Amino acid sequence: MTATWEKKLTYFAVDTGTTNTTVWLMKDDRILRESKHPVGVRQTSIRGDRELLESTLRGTLRSLSRRAPSPPRFVLAAGMLTSQLGLLEVPHVLAPAGVGKLAENVRMKSFARVSPLPFFLVPGVRIGRAPCELSEVAHSDVIRGEETEIVGFQANAQPRTHGAPWLLLHVGSHSKAIEVDARGRIVRSASTLSGEALYVLRTQTILASRLRDLRSQELQKSFFESGVRCSQRYGLSRALFMTRLLEGNSRYGQRELYSFFLGALLASDLRAFRSLGFLAPRRIRIVLSGQPNLQLAWRLILKKDYDVKVVSPEVRALAFLAGLREIVFASSAYRQFQAGIAGIRD
Repeated sequence: MTATWEKKLTYFAVDTGTTNTTVWLMKDDRILRESKHPVGVRQTSIRGDRELLESTLRGTLRSLSRRAPSPPRFVLAAGMLTSQLGLLEVPHVLAPAGVGKLAENVRMKSFARVSPLPFFLVPGVRIGRAPCELSEVAHSDVIRGEETEIVGFQANAQPRTHGAPWLLLHVGSHSKAIEVDARGRIVRSASTLSGEALYVLRTQTILASRLRDLRSQELQKSFFESGVRCSQRYGLSRALFMTRLLEGNSRYGQRELYSFFLGALLASDLRAFRSLGFLAPRRIRIVLSGQPNLQLAWRLILKKDYDVKVVSPEVRALAFLAGLREIVFASSAYRQFQAGIAGIRD
């Protein structure tokens, strides 16, 4: 249950992913300003240190503070910022997990190299035991950030997600199918590396000569569907090389080649999600969020057989922010902070 005291405060909210970080300056539930940067934990993994991530956050928080109507008092954060590659690893909670379990495991900590403000860090969710065993790896998974998005969708009731099981399909650097039960708890999930693979394959392989600099990500439907079919029939690696073969036909431009290539890659994800039972032939509501170009591609794949609701980046952001508030303001860590400030005032 959300407290009322926090409505008197200005604060920050942070969403750090694999490739991007977004910082919002908030007043109550209103966004005052937003700042997005192409910096995520992938750079931490490649560089071997957090310096770029820390400096990006430090500069952004300082810049937004100067534009705040009153001094921000704390930072709410979820996503990969709470991973081993972020500022502090907050252990995953074990599924099934809803807002109560997430709130119980929120951590509060300050990071002197970033800001003197306290950070409230939301944990991710783990499916399966840690450490992961070879015999269990197919049905194991981890998520960070999407749990907050799910709580926010349910709090906002947009799209309609109450009272029945539903599936969040989040497509970005990683594609994630996350099953939510009728009680609003995350019960299982599966992730793929398709977004990162998409970038690497089109920029750092033999396909880069035609696909590195995309002029448009608009899809050509027949080439996209052919890529899906070829990947399903001949396997992903062969279908990717078929993109190379199609380059030799002067009648096919970048749009056709990219469409075939993307279809081949996403067909691999489709097979994984179906094999694990996430896309069984049954009527389950699918909420599709993430990168708009990938949303459109996935909608082409799913719309004939499933009830799919595509949410805009704006709606997704509002859900994430609502989820942060629902989880953090229900936590004992926040109540202790609140009591400390009240004691200072007294």
